[in-house]
Amino acid sequence: MRLRFLTFALAPLAVVGISAAQSSPGAWQPMAFHDFRTPSTTDPLQTLVWPDVIREANAYVTTELKRPLDGKNALVTALSATYNDGGRTVMVSIALSRQCDSGANDKNAGIEPSTCPVRIATFDGAKLLSIKTVTGCYADHADPDLPAKNRSDDTFARFDPASGTVQLRTTVGGKIVPSCNRTVSIK
Repeated sequence: MRLRFLTFALAPLAVVGISAAQSSPGAWQPMAFHDFRTPSTTDPLQTLVWPDVIREANAYVTTELKRPLDGKNALVTALSATYNDGGRTVMVSIALSRQCDSGANDKNAGIEPSTCPVRIATFDGAKLLSIKTVTGCYADHADPDLPAKNRSDDTFARFDPASGTVQLRTTVGGKIVPSCNRTVSIK
């Protein structure tokens, strides 16, 4: 039963991996946005990479805030990029959750990225080989309600199969935030 579930859960991963493989090796790509409020039993980000974070957020809302979720998940979002590296798939994701350091939050504060958990999951077909956790920057996706200078804020990833590294960078206000630059070995 468990193997069948894992295979079923990874089916969308294969589709995502194929489209990511069409990107130029080593090219920066903006990370895709995911909203986990609608539960999924087939999304590998929800079922294999971030289920503990989703459970924690749900428990906080129902236990501490005493609010019903009515079959939904609490607000947890993520950014992700997926790469095909020969026979394995590398999925990089950053979750915006209560575990993040979101910096200043007052009317005079400028927009800045949140420092959040990053998980790099490596799969061989349907088999999860490893998950590595580090920290990285999460910048809200382009949002028309943001000030004009922040409408193209984003977090980017690239994978270098030769060195076995994932790199992350974030732009805020049209500028790269140097403290957000990360290089992570997946070997």
